[in-house]
Amino acid sequence: MNTRAFLAAAVGGLACAQAMAAAPAAAPDAWSKVPALPTACLSSQDQQWMERNNAAIAAVQETRAAQNEKNTALDQQANKALSENPMAMAQAVQQAMMEDPANAQKLIEKMTQTGTQAAAEMPERSEKEKQIEAESKTLLSQYNAALKTAMGPAEARWHAFQKKMGWDTQDDFAIVGEPSWPQEAWQEWAAVQKIRDSAYTATCAQWWSATGQFQGYMKRYKTYLVQERIPYEKKLVDESKLDNYKLLNVPAGDYRTTTDMDAAIDYMNMASSVYAARMSDPYCRKDYGCE
Repeated sequence: MNTRAFLAAAVGGLACAQAMAAAPAAAPDAWSKVPALPTACLSSQDQQWMERNNAAIAAVQETRAAQNEKNTALDQQANKALSENPMAMAQAVQQAMMEDPANAQKLIEKMTQTGTQAAAEMPERSEKEKQIEAESKTLLSQYNAALKTAMGPAEARWHAFQKKMGWDTQDDFAIVGEPSWPQEAWQEWAAVQKIRDSAYTATCAQWWSATGQFQGYMKRYKTYLVQERIPYEKKLVDESKLDNYKLLNVPAGDYRTTTDMDAAIDYMNMASSVYAARMSDPYCRKDYGCE
């Protein structure tokens, strides 16, 4: 967010009380394109959610790009008006003070306070966004630790079998068995794979179900975006621009906020990064020689 752009635009709001911008015109509902979060333990069970999520990201990005072209064209018109008459802002303020000094003074005070408040709040808001995004990494670390603990018995059993066979003990468990193994090893490997699947399934509900930790996190992230970031950016960016357009007699009928699109894209990207941590398929699979 650009504080200087906000403060400059604030001057535009001083022309008259009626020049205060209305709420930015609604853009196409980006959130309606966001796929519901999956609840399956395995990504192979959720009907290609990742593909649908990526397609939705691309669709919203395309809509945003088209709208940004229109918004940029309006910015260029406003910049052209200022370049042709650098005193336009000052003249508008002077005219407002002549026509309605009481309201103009109130607007000066209000816009100054708003600009100061925005500048003061920005570091705190930036830090809050960093914190809520960092929470996803913390949760993923906790999930990986919980999964490692759940897999402990399977790992211990396989290590014991490796020692029995005189093999080197390896922490990385073989996903696919070795063709050279004796039948006894194949049987033990399959048994351990099934234990690992049971451990993963037991851990899944706490993290990936509809009431799991990651669903809760994504709900908190969306609440932050919708209730805090979007309204703040609309006030800071969109309303300020609309004030400028009105002051400079730039028709703003094509202007639409893209803050909702930005937030929806960030939400879907976050969902992609979080839900990529799920397993795709069970450990014990027929095509891996496990039955």
